Amino acid sequence: MLSIFLRPLAVGACCLAFASASVAQTPAPVSLRAAVDAAWNLSPQARSQQNRLAELDARRNAAASWFSGPPALTLAHRTDSVGTNEGLREMEAEISAPVWSPAVRRATSAQVDAERNTLELQVLRARAALAADVRDLAAQFALARIERDVVQRKLQDTQQLASDIKRRVDAGEVARVDHLQALAAQHQSSTALAQTEAALNRLQAQWAALTGLASVASLEETESTQSQPHPEQLAAEAQLRSAQANLDLTAADRRDPIELGVGMTRERPTAGAGSERSIRFVVRIPFGSESRNAPKLALARAEVDEAQAQAQAAARTVDAERNAAQAELAATRRAQSLAADRETLAREVHGLIAKSYQLGESDLQIRLRAEAERFDAELSHARARVETQRAISKLNQAFGVLP
Repeated sequence: MLSIFLRPLAVGACCLAFASASVAQTPAPVSLRAAVDAAWNLSPQARSQQNRLAELDARRNAAASWFSGPPALTLAHRTDSVGTNEGLREMEAEISAPVWSPAVRRATSAQVDAERNTLELQVLRARAALAADVRDLAAQFALARIERDVVQRKLQDTQQLASDIKRRVDAGEVARVDHLQALAAQHQSSTALAQTEAALNRLQAQWAALTGLASVASLEETESTQSQPHPEQLAAEAQLRSAQANLDLTAADRRDPIELGVGMTRERPTAGAGSERSIRFVVRIPFGSESRNAPKLALARAEVDEAQAQAQAAARTVDAERNAAQAELAATRRAQSLAADRETLAREVHGLIAKSYQLGESDLQIRLRAEAERFDAELSHARARVETQRAISKLNQAFGVLP
């Protein structure tokens, strides 16, 4: 039966050695800003940003030209060979292009500028959302690492306790059942260490997938004293301006563009007659209609109303997030203070009970409970410190402060 409890010794020793090797090989933590930059470089938004900016630049250049569209070439040939066949021959060539209306040209330029500003702020919003993911994953990793470290120290203590009790059993000072109970506690610590190592490795893999980095950022931020415009609210307001610019363009663009053209005609009226050449200038002025403009104006107004509602919703959401983040930070700081007091008391109680057990005044169960309480209090305090840092990160995020 003793072999059943001796096996955890080997398991615990292997887990402890593996954990120590992992700590030794863990690279130095990077900054949150570097981690966010790395994650952003891997994101789809970053890869498409340049092409989207190039598209807006092309539209801006098109609005700066004289023509609103590509030119068109018209070729025509006329002959009477099917009918009288008196030798009539006529060749026509004309090139024409639509030109900007001054109002439409200005509105188009304004719309492109608004869309460019919207794109830049949407990129900022996407980067802020990615920063929140990076911060949250860094906090999860910090919590898992703290739990691993505490369980690792607990395993070391249970190993030392089992060794001490073994010597006392051999000396006839305590009963053999105490040694078996100590081995059982060591087995429990070994199992917990294996579980925390697995959780830590899983989070490490998630971090590498998100950022491409092997090193996890340290969650160390100071509470910002300055509030900045929130990217979510800025992006929503920019979208509203873009929708308004689109409405202005739709209102200005009430008809198809005017077309200007120039053509050349070469004509021979009869066989044997000389050819005559002429040049003509063409102006094509389309007229607008209610059936053309009304649907576009209605859609543009609907987009403005929707964008305005989204901007108002974003403002409410940001205010709610800020209030919630401030309340959460206050709560975590109170919890950290209470956890620190609990750890101090648990350490003091554990020390007294450990001496009492050495003197034979209390049994092993009492000592193991005191030891479990001490490690639980230590873990709670460590978690509370990380949760406070996490709350600071959330508060900075809510106030638009990026790493």
